[in-house]
Amino acid sequence: MSASSIANERYVLFTTFKRDGSAVGTAVWIAPLENGRACFTTGGGSAKVKRLRNDARVTLQRCDYRGRITPGSPVVEATARVVVGADCEPVNIAMRKKYAIQFRILEWTTAITSRVRRQSVADAGVVVDFS
Repeated sequence: MSASSIANERYVLFTTFKRDGSAVGTAVWIAPLENGRACFTTGGGSAKVKRLRNDARVTLQRCDYRGRITPGSPVVEATARVVVGADCEPVNIAMRKKYAIQFRILEWTTAITSRVRRQSVADAGVVVDFS
């Protein structure tokens, strides 16, 4: 599997690293971006965003919706960065294109959750660079 083809998977285990070097994996939807990059949306206050701000190294691996790794799937090493505001719009567009109605439902429920909790959720994007 090539690095950029992992963006065509339905779910990937996105692994970030704590300050002590220990790995933390999270199952995410992922979509391809231009120039062989990939992306997904997340909450700007999430732990993975905090870890990315300290260490841009990540790994990705094919998994199911619960984060169980697909046997025999390769680990892809990359770097990632967080984008917010207008810089997040290409991420939202890519996710809408790939996940269609499922992503729109997620956006709708996120909007409701944001109002109820009075805090933003899924207000950031993560851009993964395989080079």
